[in-house]
Amino acid sequence: MSTIRVGLVADTHDGMCDWPAVVGAIKAAFGDDGVDAVLHCGDLNSMACLDSLAAELGTTNVSATRSEGDPPPDPPRLDDGPRVVDVGGHAIGLAFERPEDTAAFDRPVEAVVFGATHAASIEHDDQGILWVNPGSPSLAEQTTVAVLTLHDDDGTEPSAEVIAL
Repeated sequence: MSTIRVGLVADTHDGMCDWPAVVGAIKAAFGDDGVDAVLHCGDLNSMACLDSLAAELGTTNVSATRSEGDPPPDPPRLDDGPRVVDVGGHAIGLAFERPEDTAAFDRPVEAVVFGATHAASIEHDDQGILWVNPGSPSLAEQTTVAVLTLHDDDGTEPSAEVIAL
């Protein structure tokens, strides 16, 4: 069975921290296997944030959703949300703040990733949808990121883990 590892980050506030050090910590957290894609849940100060994540993590598959203070949209890399991002044939809901439910998206999703709170969380709802907040790698009491693991269409549900930096 093949898997897709998706690095999840949110609330990076790259203009308010030692961003090169934070990117290095994110890379270390994702480990030697790295990630196949990166989803950023908003609160980034510049497009350079997405550029440095792509360069440091060795993937061009980086997508982000915007918060009110983020740079203007630059689709498909940075766009308003909530929205659906396709990662290896999997529909993932991407939002800055947690939507009330999956009706916020234009089609069914396997997982929803969101930020805004700076506090990491993972839960399954009663419909079997995985909800993940990766926390913040820069401005939080406990700095964190997360990895979302997507599986081939063999019935295995997506899984996630929060990683402390």
